[in-house]
Amino acid sequence: MAVRRKVIETVSEVFRKHGAVEIDTPAFELKDVLMGKYGEDSKLIYDLDDQGGEKCSLRYDLTVPFARYMANNSNIKKIKRFHIGKVYRRDQPIMTKGRFREFYQCDFDIAGKYDPMIPDAEVLVVMQEILEAVGITEFKVKVNHRKILEAMVETAGI
Repeated sequence: MAVRRKVIETVSEVFRKHGAVEIDTPAFELKDVLMGKYGEDSKLIYDLDDQGGEKCSLRYDLTVPFARYMANNSNIKKIKRFHIGKVYRRDQPIMTKGRFREFYQCDFDIAGKYDPMIPDAEVLVVMQEILEAVGITEFKVKVNHRKILEAMVETAGI
Protein backbone atom coordinates (compact mmCIF):
# COMPACT_ATOMS: atom_id res chain seq x y z
CA MET A 1 0.00 0.00 0.00
CA ALA A 2 2.86 2.39 0.74
CA VAL A 3 4.25 1.99 -2.78
CA ARG A 4 0.80 2.32 -4.36
CA ARG A 5 0.01 5.43 -2.28
CA LYS A 6 3.36 7.03 -3.25
CA VAL A 7 2.75 6.38 -6.96
CA ILE A 8 -0.80 7.77 -6.76
CA GLU A 9 0.45 10.88 -4.93
CA THR A 10 3.24 11.39 -7.49
CA VAL A 11 0.89 11.00 -10.46
CA SER A 12 -1.71 13.27 -8.85
CA GLU A 13 0.93 15.95 -8.26
CA VAL A 14 1.82 15.99 -11.97
CA PHE A 15 -1.85 16.29 -12.93
CA ARG A 16 -2.38 19.17 -10.51
CA LYS A 17 0.74 20.91 -11.84
CA HIS A 18 -1.02 20.98 -15.22
CA GLY A 19 -4.16 22.51 -13.76
CA ALA A 20 -6.24 19.37 -13.47
CA VAL A 21 -8.87 18.93 -10.79
CA GLU A 22 -9.61 15.55 -9.26
CA ILE A 23 -13.06 14.04 -9.52
CA ASP A 24 -14.46 10.80 -8.21
CA THR A 25 -17.45 8.86 -9.50
CA PRO A 26 -19.38 5.85 -8.17
CA ALA A 27 -17.98 2.39 -8.86
CA PHE A 28 -21.28 1.40 -10.48
CA GLU A 29 -23.34 2.88 -13.29
CA LEU A 30 -26.69 2.11 -14.83
CA LYS A 31 -26.23 -0.90 -17.10
CA ASP A 32 -27.93 0.84 -20.05
CA VAL A 33 -25.42 3.69 -19.88
CA LEU A 34 -22.45 1.30 -19.91
CA MET A 35 -23.92 -0.88 -22.66
CA GLY A 36 -24.18 2.17 -24.92
CA LYS A 37 -20.39 2.33 -24.93
CA TYR A 38 -19.26 -1.26 -24.60
CA GLY A 39 -21.67 -3.27 -26.73
CA GLU A 40 -20.01 -6.58 -27.45
CA ASP A 41 -17.64 -6.26 -24.47
CA SER A 42 -20.68 -6.62 -22.21
CA LYS A 43 -19.54 -10.13 -21.32
CA LEU A 44 -16.70 -8.43 -19.38
CA ILE A 45 -19.02 -6.26 -17.30
CA TYR A 46 -20.14 -7.23 -13.79
CA ASP A 47 -23.91 -6.81 -13.53
CA LEU A 48 -25.67 -5.87 -10.29
CA ASP A 49 -29.34 -5.52 -9.35
CA ASP A 50 -30.11 -2.84 -6.80
CA GLN A 51 -33.01 -3.09 -4.38
CA GLY A 52 -35.03 -0.61 -6.45
CA GLY A 53 -34.99 -2.90 -9.47
CA GLU A 54 -32.54 -0.89 -11.57
CA LYS A 55 -29.96 -2.79 -13.57
CA CYS A 56 -26.51 -1.58 -12.60
CA SER A 57 -22.98 -2.65 -13.45
CA LEU A 58 -19.54 -2.06 -12.01
CA ARG A 59 -17.57 0.47 -14.03
CA TYR A 60 -15.37 -1.04 -16.69
CA ASP A 61 -13.23 2.07 -17.07
CA LEU A 62 -13.38 5.75 -16.08
CA THR A 63 -14.57 7.21 -19.41
CA VAL A 64 -18.32 6.62 -19.18
CA PRO A 65 -18.53 7.97 -15.61
CA PHE A 66 -16.72 11.13 -16.77
CA ALA A 67 -19.11 11.54 -19.70
CA ARG A 68 -22.04 11.21 -17.29
CA TYR A 69 -20.38 13.72 -14.95
CA MET A 70 -20.05 16.24 -17.78
CA ALA A 71 -23.65 15.66 -18.91
CA ASN A 72 -24.87 16.28 -15.36
CA ASN A 73 -22.74 19.44 -15.02
CA SER A 74 -23.53 21.32 -18.23
CA ASN A 75 -22.35 24.57 -16.63
CA ILE A 76 -18.74 23.35 -17.00
CA LYS A 77 -17.48 24.83 -20.29
CA LYS A 78 -13.96 23.42 -20.08
CA ILE A 79 -12.09 21.26 -17.65
CA LYS A 80 -8.85 19.42 -17.09
CA ARG A 81 -9.64 16.52 -14.82
CA PHE A 82 -7.99 13.44 -13.49
CA HIS A 83 -9.42 10.38 -11.85
CA ILE A 84 -7.54 7.50 -10.27
CA GLY A 85 -9.83 4.70 -9.19
CA LYS A 86 -10.61 1.02 -9.29
CA VAL A 87 -12.31 -0.50 -12.31
CA TYR A 88 -13.70 -4.00 -12.73
CA ARG A 89 -13.65 -6.48 -15.60
CA ARG A 90 -15.31 -9.87 -15.53
CA ASP A 91 -12.41 -11.67 -17.09
CA GLN A 92 -10.22 -14.65 -16.43
CA PRO A 93 -7.30 -13.26 -14.44
CA ILE A 94 -3.90 -14.07 -15.92
CA MET A 95 -1.35 -12.38 -13.68
CA THR A 96 1.54 -13.11 -16.02
CA LYS A 97 -0.26 -11.10 -18.72
CA GLY A 98 -1.34 -8.32 -16.36
CA ARG A 99 -5.03 -9.24 -16.49
CA PHE A 100 -6.97 -8.76 -13.30
CA ARG A 101 -10.65 -8.50 -12.37
CA GLU A 102 -10.09 -5.42 -10.22
CA PHE A 103 -7.37 -2.85 -10.86
CA TYR A 104 -6.59 0.84 -10.71
CA GLN A 105 -6.97 3.00 -13.77
CA CYS A 106 -5.73 6.52 -14.16
CA ASP A 107 -7.37 9.02 -16.53
CA PHE A 108 -6.41 12.56 -17.47
CA ASP A 109 -8.87 14.36 -19.72
CA ILE A 110 -9.08 17.81 -21.21
CA ALA A 111 -12.65 18.62 -22.24
CA GLY A 112 -14.16 21.76 -23.69
CA LYS A 113 -12.92 24.46 -26.01
CA TYR A 114 -9.14 24.92 -26.03
CA ASP A 115 -6.62 25.88 -28.71
CA PRO A 116 -6.42 23.20 -31.43
CA MET A 117 -3.88 20.44 -30.78
CA ILE A 118 -2.57 22.02 -27.53
CA PRO A 119 -4.47 19.53 -25.31
CA ASP A 120 -3.10 16.62 -27.34
CA ALA A 121 0.45 17.90 -26.85
CA GLU A 122 -0.17 18.51 -23.14
CA VAL A 123 -1.36 14.93 -22.64
CA LEU A 124 1.95 13.71 -24.08
CA VAL A 125 3.91 16.05 -21.78
CA VAL A 126 1.91 14.85 -18.76
CA MET A 127 2.59 11.22 -19.68
CA GLN A 128 6.33 11.90 -20.01
CA GLU A 129 6.47 13.76 -16.70
CA ILE A 130 4.62 10.96 -14.90
CA LEU A 131 6.86 8.23 -16.26
CA GLU A 132 9.97 10.19 -15.26
CA ALA A 133 8.51 11.08 -11.83
CA VAL A 134 7.96 7.40 -11.00
CA GLY A 135 11.48 6.50 -12.14
CA ILE A 136 10.89 5.19 -15.64
CA THR A 137 13.51 6.93 -17.76
CA GLU A 138 13.79 4.75 -20.83
CA PHE A 139 10.59 4.67 -22.87
CA LYS A 140 9.37 5.35 -26.36
CA VAL A 141 6.14 7.16 -27.15
CA LYS A 142 4.41 6.36 -30.42
CA VAL A 143 1.74 8.78 -31.58
CA ASN A 144 -1.09 7.73 -33.87
CA HIS A 145 -3.17 10.80 -34.62
CA ARG A 146 -5.35 11.24 -37.69
CA LYS A 147 -4.97 15.05 -37.78
CA ILE A 148 -1.17 14.80 -37.83
CA LEU A 149 -1.34 12.29 -40.68
CA GLU A 150 -3.78 14.50 -42.62
CA ALA A 151 -1.47 17.51 -42.14
CA MET A 152 1.52 15.51 -43.43
CA VAL A 153 -0.43 14.38 -46.51
CA GLU A 154 -1.61 17.95 -47.17
CA THR A 155 1.91 19.37 -46.73
CA ALA A 156 3.23 16.79 -49.19
CA GLY A 157 0.62 17.90 -51.73
CA ILE A 158 -1.01 14.49 -51.94
